[in-house]
Amino acid sequence: MSQELVTFIILGTSERLKNIKIPKSNKTEQYIAANFKQNKNIVADIDSLVSSAKGNVIVFLPPSSIPNTKTKEVLKKIAMIDISAWGWFKFNEKRNDFIKNIKKISSQVRSIPNLEQGIYFSKRLYFSVGGMGECGSSPFKELAKRFYSRIDPQNPLPALIIRTKNVDIF
Repeated sequence: MSQELVTFIILGTSERLKNIKIPKSNKTEQYIAANFKQNKNIVADIDSLVSSAKGNVIVFLPPSSIPNTKTKEVLKKIAMIDISAWGWFKFNEKRNDFIKNIKKISSQVRSIPNLEQGIYFSKRLYFSVGGMGECGSSPFKELAKRFYSRIDPQNPLPALIIRTKNVDIF
């Protein structure tokens, strides 16, 4: 078993991530910047990142966000148990505006996480459903649909700590 239990992949282009501080990896957490190239096959890049990740649990994070300490501990426990699991994070309640409320309602009704919520899953589950699939305007829509075909999601974890208003990956 690998030392890294959880791999955090920060999604974004090279340009978008160049000024973002990525936390240091340690024996239980691995941090990887996606550094997508503009107009390239993002799906192939994501599949490659997930396959090379050392953790049992993979977390896709929007730029400038990170889970809190308690949430990291929950993710480590999921990884240690080594079961197929997936889910996402709640919306940050402190940031409240009209667009955020629409996204929150949409996420609850459709049960598909938005990019700014992030998503986590076991590496085994990811490859059992054939990987990422399509990556359209809602990057997690196809992935969530594939995961739903196998198992129901876990209850959403506490909101990510977001350090900027711009969470776009491009």
